[in-house]
Amino acid sequence: MNTVLKKLQQTTIMLLFAVAVLLTVSCKKYLSPAPLSTIDPSIVFNNVPNAKAAVMGAYLAMAGDFGYGIRVSYYYAYDDDCIMGGGSALSSARHEEAHYTLSAANTDIVNTFNQFYAGIERANNCIYFIPKMPQYATGSAADKAELQRLLGESLIIRAQFYFELMRIWGDVPAQWEPSTFLPDLFLGRTNRDTIYNHILADLAAAKPLLPWRSVVAQDERFTKGTAMALRAKIALFAGGYSLRQNGQMSRVSNYLDYYKITKAETDTLISNRSQHTLFTGGYKSFWRDVIDAHKAIDASGELIMQVAMANGTNSDSKIGAQNGTKINGVGGSLGNMLPTYFYQFDSTDERRDVTFVPFEVVRDVYGRGHASNSIYDGKFRRDWITSPSYYMSSGATTGTNPVTLTPASNTAIQNFQLNWPLIRFSDVLLMNAEVDNEISNGPSVNAIANFKEVSQRGHSGNAALVPVVPTDKDGFFKLLVRERGLEFGGEGIRKFDLIRWNLLNTALTETKANLANMAAGLAMTAPSYMAAPPAYTMSATLPASMYFYQNALATDGKIWANSFYTATPTVVPIDNTVVPAAAIVSANKIAWYKNANITTTYVNYIGYGFVTGKSELYPLPQASIDANYNLKPQNPGY
Repeated sequence: MNTVLKKLQQTTIMLLFAVAVLLTVSCKKYLSPAPLSTIDPSIVFNNVPNAKAAVMGAYLAMAGDFGYGIRVSYYYAYDDDCIMGGGSALSSARHEEAHYTLSAANTDIVNTFNQFYAGIERANNCIYFIPKMPQYATGSAADKAELQRLLGESLIIRAQFYFELMRIWGDVPAQWEPSTFLPDLFLGRTNRDTIYNHILADLAAAKPLLPWRSVVAQDERFTKGTAMALRAKIALFAGGYSLRQNGQMSRVSNYLDYYKITKAETDTLISNRSQHTLFTGGYKSFWRDVIDAHKAIDASGELIMQVAMANGTNSDSKIGAQNGTKINGVGGSLGNMLPTYFYQFDSTDERRDVTFVPFEVVRDVYGRGHASNSIYDGKFRRDWITSPSYYMSSGATTGTNPVTLTPASNTAIQNFQLNWPLIRFSDVLLMNAEVDNEISNGPSVNAIANFKEVSQRGHSGNAALVPVVPTDKDGFFKLLVRERGLEFGGEGIRKFDLIRWNLLNTALTETKANLANMAAGLAMTAPSYMAAPPAYTMSATLPASMYFYQNALATDGKIWANSFYTATPTVVPIDNTVVPAAAIVSANKIAWYKNANITTTYVNYIGYGFVTGKSELYPLPQASIDANYNLKPQNPGY
């Protein structure tokens, strides 16, 4: 290797680990040992521990503020027909991103673009050098198995970065080897179909390199099931609609070939229930005890792919801080859950009260009701973190390692180390049902069973509460469009689903119309693009006002004094049992259905700047175009 190339490569490797070495002590198993900092690939890829550290550095590029720590997971994932992102404003980068008013000069998107390409560079180094290590071919059985796993993980990591880049920006530059080996770093854009085919092949190659989750330590590292699930999801998008450079939404003519890949991968996962299945403790416990409180182990393997977060700004997340429940006046309300979405759920669906928090918590424990236009998302919530006082109450001293918080630091605590879920087993079941319906021109017995399994879990295991399942292709598809909304609300999935179905414009338009109906006290109209919710939720006789008990415990389920699904009672409710050892006076009243707060301004913010044929993609960052003339042309409409 000539001297110039060697110096370039040393610089690349040094930069690759410079960020990773900043990671300090982590409670996450897979980030131990900590990534190393060095300057020479002959050292980095000299032994298994160092190679593992290199792969951990590639994982690390998924986390932090500009990764799945908040922007990719939340800022970029809305508006849709479930959530208004960023709040009722247009004044900052996150509002622009949510309401489709952003320009190429937006400072957030260039940081994400750069961070994900840094992750690709790290993965490329691992993919290139690990198979060249002597231990890969001639090492001990343990060393060979570990190095094969590390290579498989690197292929998954790279595939996920490209998948996300394409969902956000469409055709992007594709680089498959370390930068030091490229004669020209000013790469042009590669057709997304070419990238899809490459990463689908990579994931097929990764599968035999990786162990099943049951034969390795239970941590956040990717396994064989991850490769299968991600391959299934990527194939689903490869066969779906996307905005092309001609400004048209279209899908490839052989889209069913991609759907067959999705079906094959999900069939295999569904037939291996000892590895992955739905969490047996129930939907609420999965989010409260596994994701938020870290009190329970996901022994079922429902969480097939997640982004692990550690203790530190560049490796952590603000999930649960900038969104979710407000406690004691502190916390973000980044995701405004739409009241029209609330009424997609029937009254028996356990997922409703996990997905929605129509109240805030005061004095750590008491619920204070909110109007229907001020509902928080509930899957990542402070009051389910092991000790909400540890994070929110000034002057508190609690937690495993007691820390005293001062009033000044109260609002500054934003990193809760909540992992971001990318694929759950319920997604596998619903993906399988969707492609089965398309391939077979109607749902098979297995497709219907997969839908019912997800819906039944959402209805606390009661099969009698599962909706009637249509047996025609269009009816079953519309049922799945609704079910995916019910199952994955607040998980950054819905907008991209609507895009691949070419339904985002329709969904935003009809949602705005129904919000206007709610504000006027009129009955909502059944959506054209998905199965209608239960008939009674479309009525104009839903409660104009709701009553709540000011001192009801936020955890006892008795905050609300009347039903969300019937007219407001004429007599003020009184209940002396909602708070132990304390008498309750008359409930407090708050506007709900015919709500003065659901104003024309509020309704207009939903998808404010959306233009079909433009807004399905973000613009390429202007700073990236300025640095690389080959990135042109810009995406349509920008």
